[in-house]
Amino acid sequence: MTRFPRPGCWFRFTPADWYFIRDTLAPTDRNREGFNAILDDPAAISLILDNERLFEEVVMSKRGLQVSPELFFFLVIRHTLRERGITAVQVADYMAVVFADFGCGASKGPDEINRSIDSLYSVDYLEAIQEAGGHHKFFLHVQCANQFLVLTCLYPDFIHRRAERRGAPDVDYYEQVVVSHLEAAQKHVLADEFALEETLGLVADSFPAARRAMNHTVREYLSLGQ
Repeated sequence: MTRFPRPGCWFRFTPADWYFIRDTLAPTDRNREGFNAILDDPAAISLILDNERLFEEVVMSKRGLQVSPELFFFLVIRHTLRERGITAVQVADYMAVVFADFGCGASKGPDEINRSIDSLYSVDYLEAIQEAGGHHKFFLHVQCANQFLVLTCLYPDFIHRRAERRGAPDVDYYEQVVVSHLEAAQKHVLADEFALEETLGLVADSFPAARRAMNHTVREYLSLGQ
């Protein structure tokens, strides 16, 4: 595991993403001139992305299929978390990149989810963390937290049914897995080196509420083939 979220998922937006944002918020030529000028100010980007019209457009219209996973998930997550009082943009930013990187489309079926759970949190995996060198341990903590962040946020019903059928741990257990590994990663020296210490702490602190909020949004707006 050498990839992990870095602040500013909008740096990964595609040209089509920016056209989507512009056409949604500035539909006329006159409006677009002023809008393009605003985009030159990096500090304005997060304010622009908080416009509720973008969330409504991305989940309610077919145009949402044209945007990148980074933009789609950021808009959905940011809207969801703000409704629950989680206002730190770093949390939505981090989660959006995790969702985009790990892949979570409707094609993800039960067998693949089962393999993700069984292989990731086996005894062998936990032993690997204990035996890993300093730097490698950081990446293992981040990987574990991120994969279960995706699974618990987007596939809670599947995990619950799995727990009922097999006596396996339920969503609340894996929620704590996410928090504990984020906290472990936050305390590592590399968290400060990669400027992630604050972000990891914010995500860990808000995750229980964020996970429940995302579960509601998944059931209301998204179809993920569970």
